[in-house]
Amino acid sequence: MDLNEIWKLVLGELEVDLGKQNLGLYFKNSQLLSLENSIAKIGFLNRGVADQANARYYALIQTSLQKISHQSPLSLIFEVNDQPVTSNQPLATEEAGPLFETPKEDQEAIKEAVKATGLHPDFILEEFCVSTSNQLAFAAAQAVIKDPGKNYNPFFIWGGVGVGKTHLMQAIGHEILRRNPRARVVYASGEQFTNEIIRGIRKQNTQDFKDKYRSADALLIDDIQFFSGKDTAQEEFFHTFNTLHQRQGQIIMTSDRKPADIKDLADRLKSRFEGGLVADISTPDSELKTAICQLKAKKRGIELSTTVASLIANNTDNIRTLDGAIQIIISKAASEHQEITPDFVAETLKLPIISPPVGGHLEPRTILDEICAHYEIPMKVIKGVKRDKPIAIPRQILMYLLKKHTHYTLDEIGSFIGGRDHTTVLHGIKKIESLLQNNSKIQSDISQLQQRLNISPS
Repeated sequence: MDLNEIWKLVLGELEVDLGKQNLGLYFKNSQLLSLENSIAKIGFLNRGVADQANARYYALIQTSLQKISHQSPLSLIFEVNDQPVTSNQPLATEEAGPLFETPKEDQEAIKEAVKATGLHPDFILEEFCVSTSNQLAFAAAQAVIKDPGKNYNPFFIWGGVGVGKTHLMQAIGHEILRRNPRARVVYASGEQFTNEIIRGIRKQNTQDFKDKYRSADALLIDDIQFFSGKDTAQEEFFHTFNTLHQRQGQIIMTSDRKPADIKDLADRLKSRFEGGLVADISTPDSELKTAICQLKAKKRGIELSTTVASLIANNTDNIRTLDGAIQIIISKAASEHQEITPDFVAETLKLPIISPPVGGHLEPRTILDEICAHYEIPMKVIKGVKRDKPIAIPRQILMYLLKKHTHYTLDEIGSFIGGRDHTTVLHGIKKIESLLQNNSKIQSDISQLQQRLNISPS
């Protein structure tokens, strides 16, 4: 089999595990670029997709590739593929012939089921960004989705405010309904559960309450620490838990602390909560928050530069406040017809005045990312050997900005841009300096880039 045939079979297996939607999202126009010396190189549309596929599906892809190619063990390398996919190569897109088509009536049933459960429409798996802070919890969620009630039951997710606990739990609910629209997924907060049982007791009718919660195929309880000190709620949840667990109904809970640390919670509940998997989600690092920031902005139709997204991420405490900050920034920019620059963000969020970085204080990768985004050129291409004008000019602008705003020497710049010598770099810089004298397009491009990078034009 050739590479295309192997990859087509791999995509077929992945669709069974991931579903058509996830396959199209992560593997659209993906390619198996090479398979030799126990290393498989896989090409993706862009670095973001490649990184997410790596974080989420490395093991699945590896297992499938090893089985189909009869090569084991295999190491995988996820790359950005700047070459167009030809017609004889497999496409993982929504138009590609899926193994299992979701009937239209089922799609409507899924929408109605999600609406009935009260799940947030945005809290889906595709919009959950993965990093080391939540990797274990995410992997466990995938296992639960694959076989609810059997893998990790109960599944207890804990962590601080705004780290993504509710998002991940509700994403599991969405996926269970997508795979089986007739599944009974019940979602409630600890407070809602408590209020409902108290209301039932007052009305001397708890049967409706019991029917609702004890007949669930998957029960999702948010902020279960609310049960602390509430004996009635704990008693009812104990019996609900036992009923569901005995018939393999999936139980998922979130809390701001691990079971052992929930005060005034019955020991018999603590032991049950710890009987499955307890996974913590730690505070997201700057890189993850930046990625989430760009994802949330993109959903609102706005492309944020890495510099701007990083500024927002580093000045918000958690994902919840980050989301609010993005909403404020985008709304203000739209109403005032302003471009979203670092200075605009600083003014909007009432941050200290941002001083323009001086030479040697800006990361070369930051400049490279902005130029690739501005000219819509893959990093691999700008560092490559192509010399045609649409590539050469942005590459020379990169040389110019690296020399002007970083500590790099000419040799270091050349090494950074694909191993060029210092003579080539010097020529590129001189070329841009010459064009800046009378070329309005170059002047405008560099001005925009410097503004987006928040660096002084002087």
